[in-house]
Amino acid sequence: MKLLCFVLVATHGMVGSAIIVQLRGSNAHDSWKADGAMQPTVVAKTLSKVESEWRSQALQFVECNAEPNHGDCRAAAGTFQKSCGTVVTAVVAASSGDRETVRDYMAVVCDEPQLRGWKQGRCRSFAQAILERMTANNYENRQHLYVTGLCAHFWNNMSSTEGAIVAEEHRLQAKQIEAENVRRANRAREAAEVTAANAARKTSKEAAEARHKAVEARIQEAKKRWQAQAARQEAEEKKKAAERTAALKAAAELKAAKKAAVEKKARERSDAARKAAEAQDAAAEAKLKEAEKQTQEVRQHMLEAEAAKAVIRGAQPAKASSETRAPTHPKTASPVLNKTSSNSKIAAANATQTVAKKTVATGKQLSK
Repeated sequence: MKLLCFVLVATHGMVGSAIIVQLRGSNAHDSWKADGAMQPTVVAKTLSKVESEWRSQALQFVECNAEPNHGDCRAAAGTFQKSCGTVVTAVVAASSGDRETVRDYMAVVCDEPQLRGWKQGRCRSFAQAILERMTANNYENRQHLYVTGLCAHFWNNMSSTEGAIVAEEHRLQAKQIEAENVRRANRAREAAEVTAANAARKTSKEAAEARHKAVEARIQEAKKRWQAQAARQEAEEKKKAAERTAALKAAAELKAAKKAAVEKKARERSDAARKAAEAQDAAAEAKLKEAEKQTQEVRQHMLEAEAAKAVIRGAQPAKASSETRAPTHPKTASPVLNKTSSNSKIAAANATQTVAKKTVATGKQLSK
């Protein structure tokens, strides 16, 4: 593997700054594809600038020759010859003189986005000019390629092409000038016709404007009267609308006041009924508590009576023998015990009746 340098230099005819693109490759014509180091994009960008310089030089040469009594026009051609030789030598050296490598590599460079339109065509023509001068012998291409003749031939073709382009541009320019002169004459004639027509229209317009002003004055007067009438009607309608709004507002306020009064009375009745119910509930609760108290008292009396009976039974003398004990009968019982028992039964019955009556009365009140 060996390191090669592809140098393109450009200035006003020569080179402003040196751009070096390092190329790594071997004698195999497609090795640069695998390496990816020949940078076709960078070369295309540089070649685009060089082609712009070449075209400028060719145009200078063509315009110089087109002038009458022109002097020496070979300066531009000499500048091109030097630049072209540098580029051709660099391409051949970078490819090691391999013709197929030049073909493939220049095809890629010319297809780069930097070279479009006339620049792409010029790039392909330049590549073809190099290929036509190269042979199958790499050594011959590197050592004996006739670069001067190659660039001279390419310069003749390029200057001829640019000359034809310039001639065509001059022809088109002359045609445009002639067409512009015809257009100017037509515009002048049309302007005269327009001036005459404008004068006639002006006279007619002035008369029409006078009539229009008279009609407009009458229209404005009628419009003022109509606006005044419309304003009066609008004021009356606003007044009536305000009166209707006030009446509706007053009616709504009265309705709201009546509704509030009715709701207040309803709340008062509800509160009174609730308080009466609460009072009835409290009274019923008190009566229930009183009934319970009386029931407890009756139970207490009954317990006391039973206790008294037990005491009385225990105080009677025991008989000597159970065979001589007389049978106890309610009719022959002690008057004291009978009386006590009767009082206890009466008290219990009265208490039970009282509790029953209170319970019934409380139930009726609750149901009410």
